[in-house]
Amino acid sequence: MKLKYTGPKEIISPHGVDFKDGKEDKYVYISFAMQIFYAIHHEYEKDRIYTHTIEKELLEDTHILNKICSLKPDFEEICKEKVKLLEKELDKEIEEVKEHTELVEEELLAYKNNLIIMKEYRLQRETNKVIYQQIVELIVDDIFEHRLKQISAPFNEKFWHVLQTIQGELSHHEKRSIGSTLDTTETEPIVITLRINPIGK
Repeated sequence: MKLKYTGPKEIISPHGVDFKDGKEDKYVYISFAMQIFYAIHHEYEKDRIYTHTIEKELLEDTHILNKICSLKPDFEEICKEKVKLLEKELDKEIEEVKEHTELVEEELLAYKNNLIIMKEYRLQRETNKVIYQQIVELIVDDIFEHRLKQISAPFNEKFWHVLQTIQGELSHHEKRSIGSTLDTTETEPIVITLRINPIGK
């Protein structure tokens, strides 16, 4: 298992491979998610506001993987299982190309080859997605454990995406649904804040 940037969401057809705008690889958000995790993962004193200095350099991939593995012993197994499920789906998709009777023989061959060529790309994207989701789950676990009321971060697209993902995870959490609001300040420097509804015992 490894972390590695792949690229945007692929669109595979008998005529080639294209990429979908706006469907970025989750890899680009992982270091930002870890920054939020480090900002909230510590001991707490009642009625105290905590701040965390954001690292300017992105965290190294090996550091991120080692940290998650130390916190979630079953993490690697979860990741492998989910990627294995996708691999089975991709192999089935390759096998079923021949059922596209609307395509001529040359198109069928090209389509199959395009799917084969892009298989590792798609598996790595899924690996990155699973790792990202595991980090978000760690963050949400800390939010529940410490009954956090808000998380703020510098305004940029990456932090906004991560906080939106956390917001979604809170609203669909297995323990219970927790509402929240996400907004920005109107003055410089612009800050994003996720305000979380009260979490009971």
